[in-house]
Amino acid sequence: MPTPDFLRERLKGAAGSKDRFGSTAAEVLEIAALVAAANADWDKNTIAAFQKEQEIHIKVWGKLVSIARSQNLQSLSLEDLSASYTALYALAVMSRGELQAALKEGLVRSDASSRSILDWTKAYRLRGTGIEQEMPLVLVLRQDLNEEQHQDLLEALGKVAAQFGAEVLEGKGGVRQSELKADLRKAKVSEIEEELMRLLAPVVLDAPDALKQRFQVASAADLIEGPRQTFTGFFQNLVGKVDVLFWTDYGHAYCLKIARDFNLTESRAERFQLKDRIGKATVKWKDHIPGFELMTSKVLATYLSH
Repeated sequence: MPTPDFLRERLKGAAGSKDRFGSTAAEVLEIAALVAAANADWDKNTIAAFQKEQEIHIKVWGKLVSIARSQNLQSLSLEDLSASYTALYALAVMSRGELQAALKEGLVRSDASSRSILDWTKAYRLRGTGIEQEMPLVLVLRQDLNEEQHQDLLEALGKVAAQFGAEVLEGKGGVRQSELKADLRKAKVSEIEEELMRLLAPVVLDAPDALKQRFQVASAADLIEGPRQTFTGFFQNLVGKVDVLFWTDYGHAYCLKIARDFNLTESRAERFQLKDRIGKATVKWKDHIPGFELMTSKVLATYLSH
């Protein structure tokens, strides 16, 4: 069984680095096997202490354990596997039928990203329901309809939809995809957390101890998972409470923090407000910070598009 010292030495890079768990699929699988062995052998306190010291999120730890135990990955050639642990995890959680279909369609390859695999899986699962795409629509009524008028309206809409091979389902928008959308949001949260860790881990490491003590921040994970007030307060104080410096140096990280919260909440109202925060920041800083609007548009398109 691996000791904490042994596993610590086997990690390939600093917290948040791209190659943290290896630069090849074989290296990632080897690290995953060591993590799985440690998970089975170490006590909870040792595991928690190691995760905190090495800034390995509990979700990441769990994914590495799942990768090590995956029958899917064991059935595939190393040459076809990505060096990204998130991409490997996306393959690991596929059903056997999904994996076989993915192989036939050429999805399983060394350059596949977790996002491409998750998007393909979502589309494939919709095939199984007979749905290729859902288009949520809101119908605004200017007056109340009686039962007969209600049915006439649905029939009229149904006839129009049928011309395009579509079906109208009253009150069903997104229901068939709700579980898939929830899974997709969870996957996006993991991607965001991984990107935030790369951005923030070295910053927090070099930050003054007095500042970390003031905000009770011991690692980047504390900022990523903590309230937004702590996040903004920490970095505003780090740059000397100069507003433009905060948005110049940490605007990207702040938008990613917003995107993480967006994907964690089930409240449509809160998601609207979070998306609006990025929109207002874009309007305020796009003409003052080079590349700011391009950055926010990428964050919105990648993580807040649903």
